[in-house]
Formats: sequence, structure tokens, C-alpha cells
Amino acid sequence: GAWQHPAGLPLKLMCRLNGSEPITVTWHKDGVLLKDDHNVHTSFVDNVAVLQLVQTEMNHTGQYSCTATNSVGTATSSARLTVAEPKQAPVFDIKPESIDVPFGESADFECHVTGAQPIHITWSKDGREIRTGGNFNITFTANTAHLRVLRVGKGDSGQYTCQASNEAGKDFCSAQLSVKDIFVFDLLPFVETLVGDAANFCNRFIFFAVVFLCLPELLLSTVDFTWQTGMLSFSTYLLCSAEPPKFIKKPEALRFVKQGDTIQLECKISGTPEIRIVWYKNDQALQASDRLHMSFVDSVATLTILGASAEDAGDYICEAHNSAGTASCSTSVTVKEPPVFSKVPSPVDTLKGSDVILQCEIAGTPPFEVAWFKDRRQVRSSKKFKVTAKHSVASLHILNLESQDTGEYQCKAMNEVGSDTCTCPVKFKEPPRFAKKLSDTAIFIGEPTALQAVVEGSPPISVVWLKDKGEVIRESENVQMWFMDNIATLEIASAEGTDVGKYICQIKNDAGMRECSAFLQVLGGYSLLHYRYCVFQPAQLALPAFAFCLYPVLTSLWVDFPVTHRPLPSYFRTSSHLREDRADHSNGWQSFYLGVQSRRNT
Repeated sequence: GAWQHPAGLPLKLMCRLNGSEPITVTWHKDGVLLKDDHNVHTSFVDNVAVLQLVQTEMNHTGQYSCTATNSVGTATSSARLTVAEPKQAPVFDIKPESIDVPFGESADFECHVTGAQPIHITWSKDGREIRTGGNFNITFTANTAHLRVLRVGKGDSGQYTCQASNEAGKDFCSAQLSVKDIFVFDLLPFVETLVGDAANFCNRFIFFAVVFLCLPELLLSTVDFTWQTGMLSFSTYLLCSAEPPKFIKKPEALRFVKQGDTIQLECKISGTPEIRIVWYKNDQALQASDRLHMSFVDSVATLTILGASAEDAGDYICEAHNSAGTASCSTSVTVKEPPVFSKVPSPVDTLKGSDVILQCEIAGTPPFEVAWFKDRRQVRSSKKFKVTAKHSVASLHILNLESQDTGEYQCKAMNEVGSDTCTCPVKFKEPPRFAKKLSDTAIFIGEPTALQAVVEGSPPISVVWLKDKGEVIRESENVQMWFMDNIATLEIASAEGTDVGKYICQIKNDAGMRECSAFLQVLGGYSLLHYRYCVFQPAQLALPAFAFCLYPVLTSLWVDFPVTHRPLPSYFRTSSHLREDRADHSNGWQSFYLGVQSRRNT
């Protein structure tokens, strides 16, 4: 085969081969073997032989052949390449000009392009392709491209682009079309007059439309217009005027905005340009700042306030001005804080049958809508419950608390911009109990010790310490008592014989009372405490120690001594055994009253 290819462009020749491998492929031009260099690349991959010329040149014209060889034979394929002079890409040497066209008239764009034929021309408006038909007429003759908009309207304003393309490349050129507004004037009543005569015709009007381009300098001017036909002459007055501003979309009459949110007020305005927008707040003109942004784009005036606060609440006015007049619209903005519970009810532990009041305080912008819930079901006023909400205080009164009334109560406060919720558990008081009771303790005289019990139950819990038969223990220099972190403690700084005994810890709250006890033993020797004249004879006696107490006229003898293991004592007088008339074993002491018959002469 033979083909033509423009100079300067890349070229790729390909041959697909079949046969037993291995296959050797060579390329020749005019019988001369071609070798790879910077401009000639050959390859043989997947049975496809390729010759690539990176950039064709005029001397590449010739006969090209591809030869494939394997062990059983040879095959050749050839073709002729003619390299032609490079084609010129299109270039616009005359470009269209931007134009202003009155509404309803035609608009023409024309441009001239050079380059190698064939050249293809397309027109587009604001990036969208235009085709011949409807309101558009497109021609391309003698390298001149022409676009006509038959009757321009406001929607025809924009950027028009002509694109020329051929095999070598493409080029663009653009121009802007602006459509001017026109004014249609209503005719004032006129007088119809016959030539040579004067006549007044009442209530007879002839209406016809006059299209007149109103230049800025003619605004609000009066222009005489006369039309004559035959023997009749018609006159009227044309008033050249602009359309005043008019709000075709107003902001909402009342806006509720959450504190910290963005306020955005928008309104859409029609009228003859140029329209100037001014925003007012409480009759004070607003100025743009970091927080206040104002814009007027595509007939939409926007006021944006960032981070709304209470100071931004008020009446806002948007005022539009042009040469024909003024228009305004207004709205009110209320900046509200969402409700937040500033005080929540404390958890309730109480007794069955008691009345309970749950009360919370709400901060934010009233009015608030308040609802109470128990276990996710709304609680309403009834014989059992009384729900009240006044100003910023909400309360729930529960009468005669019963088992089914215990649980988790929830209060929810709402306004137009938000809500908040708080919860409060209500349960019966738990009677006190000992998580860890007192333990029996044995110490030596003079040593410190502490009796402790761990307590559980609903507060407040009171603790009382008792000893032996229920005597209340009072604090002293040697004895200290406290109740902290649910631990009841009685501490003895230095144990004495009198500290021996049974200790009782009694705990109490509104729901009940409990007690536990333990025995404290104080280990040590025995001592004789009460005597007048004492004579000890340890050689004659075994422990525990004893004493003779002599008195000139002896009527009775008291002997006191501390014991830890409660020994059984015996008492003697002049080797005679004495009877026991009375014994007191309290507080770990043995006390005996010895009745003795006394003789003065003995």
C-alpha cells in the first residue's frame, strides 16, 4: 500500500506475524536495513512488529518493508510512505469585537482564519455550543466565520467563542455581547386635530407602542412625539423613566437564631441598574466588618452576621435605591440561647410513703417547654404527680412514694433553638448494715488499739458506741471516736485494766438500726487497788496475789484486782476461810465484800 503523512508528526508502522518461534524481524527502507537511533525505534512484542518514527522528515519518503524469518521460511510486507509538507494549524488573523446591542435588535460577530484546509468552525456561548437554527445563523465562507443573533434578549448576554480546527491544530477567539435595556412608554392622552380646524374629542384615544432607547441623560425628561398621516396629526408626550427598585422576595418576617450561629438575611430585588443597597439595624446603618458581610449579586442582597450574640437581636431593614426611587423591607431577628440546666435535682433516697419534690433551674431564653419523664414515659399532673413550671424553675412533686414510683426521672427543657436534659434517680433509703463487723481483740496494758466496722446504707448514718451493759462511751483523752468514709472507729490510746469488756457499735438512719459487738481483753498482772494498811505475805501464797488489811476495829474489808482470765479467788483470815457475801464481776474486776466479826481484844 501507499499513504501520505505530514512532516513533523510521529508515525508508527505495524505488522502482525504468525509462525513458529523463534522469529527474527528486520525493517528496511528502499532495501537498506534500518537500525534504531534517536528517531527510529523498532520492537517485536506479542507477534507484533513495530517501526516508529518519532518525528517524520521529508527524507523519510520511500519504500518500507518488514521481513520476518524463522527456521522454515521468510515472509515480507511492504508499503510506500510519502512525507508531505506540514499542514498549517488554523490561526485567527481577524477576531470579533465585543459589542453592546439594544434589546430586540440583531447582533453580529465576524472573524477571519488562516490555515490548511479543511477547517471546521464551531461557535459557543459561555462554554455551550451554538448551532444554526432558531435565533442563531452561522456561516463560514472564504475563511470568514460569521454568527448572527437574530433578536437579542437579556439571556443572550455573555461571551461568544469561535473555534477553528484542522488536522494540524486549533485556535480560539472570543468577544462579549451586552444587551442594553429598552423602555416602552405608555402614551399620554392626545388631542386629534383636523387640519385647518380645531376640535376636542373627549374619551377617544388611539394607543400604539413606541420603542424608544432611553439614554441616561434623558431619564425623567419629557420628549415630544408627533405622528402625521393624511390630514390627521397625532401628538403625545413621552416620559423617559427607569423602573424603581421592587422587592420580589423578602426575608422572613421573624427569625429565631441560636446564639453563636450565623444569621443570614436575603432578599431579591428587581429594577433598573444601578441599584445601591443599604442595611440598617434599629435605624442605624450597618458597615461591613469581620463579622458583618454584605453582598448584592444577581439581584440578591445578602446580609451575613457571624457568631450571633444577644446584641445582634433587633429590627433589620434592607433599603434599595436607584435613580427612579427607593424601596425597603424589614424583618426582626431574635437571638435566643438554648436552655441549659443551671441547677439539677440531687439524687433522692427517702422512705416509703414520703413526699418527694424534684426541682431544677433553667438558664437560657424563655419561654421554655418543660416535660418530665420516668423510665422514658412522660409524667403528667395527676393525683400522684404534680408538674409545675414557673419562670426558670421546673418541679415535680411525687405524693406518697411507693415502690412503683422509684426509678430514674428525667426533665427536658426546650425552646425554639435547642433543648437540654437532666436526670435524677429516686429510690428508697437503705437501712444501715455492717459490711465488716467488729472483731474480738486482745492487747497488753499500755498498748494502743482501735475497733473498726465498715458500714453501708443510705446517709445520713449516725454511730453510737456502747460498753458492756449499754453504757454510752464518751470521748476522753484516752478514747477517741469518729465516722469517716463509711468506717466507724473507736480508738484507745493506751489500754488500761478498766478498758476490758464488751464493746457495741450501733448504727442508725431513717430506715433502721443495726449493731454489732466484740470483746476487748487487756492482758497483764493483777494489782490490789483499795487498801488501808496492807501486809503482803507472798511466801505463803500462790498467785494471784492477796493482802491482809488490818485495822484496829475491823468491820469489813474490800479487795479489788484486775483479771484477764477470771480466776477463782479464796480469802483467808488467820488461816480461817472467809465466806463470800457479795461479788461484783463487772468491768473485768473481782470485788469481794468480806464480812468479819471483830473483837477489840483480839
